[in-house]
Amino acid sequence: MTSASGQGQDVTNLTSSQFKDKISSGTITLLDVRTSSEYANGHIKNARQMNYYVLDFRKKLLLLPKDHPVFLYCNTGWRSKKSAEILAENGYNQVYNLEKGIMDWNLSNLPVVIEPGAKPDEENKIEPDEFYALINSDDPVFINFYAPWCAPCRKMIPLIDSLQTEYKNQVRIVKINADASKNLVKELHVGNVPYFTFYKSGNKLFEHYGILDRKAIERVLSNP
Repeated sequence: MTSASGQGQDVTNLTSSQFKDKISSGTITLLDVRTSSEYANGHIKNARQMNYYVLDFRKKLLLLPKDHPVFLYCNTGWRSKKSAEILAENGYNQVYNLEKGIMDWNLSNLPVVIEPGAKPDEENKIEPDEFYALINSDDPVFINFYAPWCAPCRKMIPLIDSLQTEYKNQVRIVKINADASKNLVKELHVGNVPYFTFYKSGNKLFEHYGILDRKAIERVLSNP
């Protein structure tokens, strides 16, 4: 359990097990700050949904009652952390953030609710058996795990697309949608996106969480 200051108030970051224990008792507000599609495809029971990216998010957020604890989460903890800081800066004194998001919650095999009629994302979906066939092929493989909601991931898409064309005769560059490939993400324990990894003959030679620039990727691709 860790705390981050918000102008005199604190945001308490919790692990998945701590978060589960704390939301199980007392009167609380449990808030999912992801998109409605993300929410529908798997959310924590009794959570309300409020999209961090809508223009009036801050206004709606500050309508939450201050007289009981507020627990927030998103996919990786970034959006919920920013939301929690807004609350702390505006006089909310019992604010808790799921530090590594619902991705870690899922890795911990904790329960989620899937809404009736939810439409799972299928774009760039890869199952574990497909992944292992891919990395054990004769070709070196550079893999980009991303998510549609992830701003750093979206920022990198043009670069990855460009490199796919430039290196098509040297290295296979594959994009994997982490939201669509939940079984694979769980098996590999991918805890955040963007996540990059490089394999040759089944051996992992490189991995990195977070943004990479062109030169950094080219150093990896140029040594297959």
